[in-house]
Amino acid sequence: MKGMRNHSTNNPTIAMIIPIRVNRIRVDRVVISARSSNSPLKIISPKGEFTYNNSFINTLLKSCYQNLFPLVLSEGGIMGLRLYLVKRLLVAVVLFVTVLIFNFFLFRLPIFVLGMDPMSLYTTPDMEAETVARLREIYGIPSRDAGFWAWFDHFILYVKNMLTLEFGQSFVSFNPVINDIMSRMPNTIMLMGVSTVLMIVVGVITGIIAASRYGSKIDTGLITIGLSLYSFPIFFIGMLLLLVFGFYIPLFPIGHSISWPLPPDPISYAIDYGWHMFLPTVTLTLGFFGGYMLLMRNTLVEVLVEDYILTARAKGLQERTVIFKHGLRNAFLPLITVIAISFAFIVSGAVLTETVFAWFGMGRLLYQSLLSYDWPVSQAIFWMIAVSVISANIIADLLYGVLDPRIKYG
Repeated sequence: MKGMRNHSTNNPTIAMIIPIRVNRIRVDRVVISARSSNSPLKIISPKGEFTYNNSFINTLLKSCYQNLFPLVLSEGGIMGLRLYLVKRLLVAVVLFVTVLIFNFFLFRLPIFVLGMDPMSLYTTPDMEAETVARLREIYGIPSRDAGFWAWFDHFILYVKNMLTLEFGQSFVSFNPVINDIMSRMPNTIMLMGVSTVLMIVVGVITGIIAASRYGSKIDTGLITIGLSLYSFPIFFIGMLLLLVFGFYIPLFPIGHSISWPLPPDPISYAIDYGWHMFLPTVTLTLGFFGGYMLLMRNTLVEVLVEDYILTARAKGLQERTVIFKHGLRNAFLPLITVIAISFAFIVSGAVLTETVFAWFGMGRLLYQSLLSYDWPVSQAIFWMIAVSVISANIIADLLYGVLDPRIKYG
């Protein structure tokens, strides 16, 4: 161990280089700026710099390297990713509660504002009062003039259903809502999953090409194409593809997710399913890849003028190495949140696209439930979307720290 002492009488400083290992991780050096025995202690290691009081040195050496999560410096001391995750989860709980309350009143406003009773859509005036009362009991719908405690019990039942995924019974299909959702979820995940991956891949690749040829005709052409397609309504692109490739050049079916009767074997079923999914997938990819392209291009253009990029080019590195090894990682960070939220919306489906192509998915189910005022289905889908988006934001925040070591949780 080597030491150096600053002989200034006012502010003595001791810098010590300690080549030791704690739990197989090396501690490079310890810096003490001390006026007393309780002065702060700084430990510099491959995982970062950590400052503690001298009295906490043993605790620091143990917790710093036994913890599975990286510790980082904050104003109040040292806070790890674990504590940050707890804080984010607490915020998420507040958001979940807010969404629960908002979701409850959103679909019941017509009752209080317009005086519209959903039971009036599914009953007739000549029905006996006992029958209507029995239907209210089955569906759990209090009347407008019901007392506070009746509506409070209805709210408690609603919260229980949302948290346990027992969303009640549909007013239209008379099936449990979860059954209607699960029957359409695979189609939506397949369509939205493939489309989301394609639009991200195409957008990122075209964005990199445009940024690497900044100011050229290729850059201008890609921006023009991306902005033009992004500005078109998605239903217009879908109907145009249907008109051309489903009617004038009948290469693809004009609707539904599978042929009838069903194909006899799994291979034929998969081919027929992909045949039906082709046009909706192309519609979503063409309609949304432009957003990813523009974001990728703009962030990469900003990164490519940074000093470290100029240094890399001055060293004689190939342009491909400069872009992919040094520039792309930092340029990709703003896309993390956008991509995370995009995947979160997979469960919601594409309302307009699924309606245009009569795709048997969640988006079309949501559209039909809103038209028929089938609030058990609508509120269930809205709740699933909210949970997915909030969870995706938490994951995106954590990924920022993994991909960018400069980000500190504090």
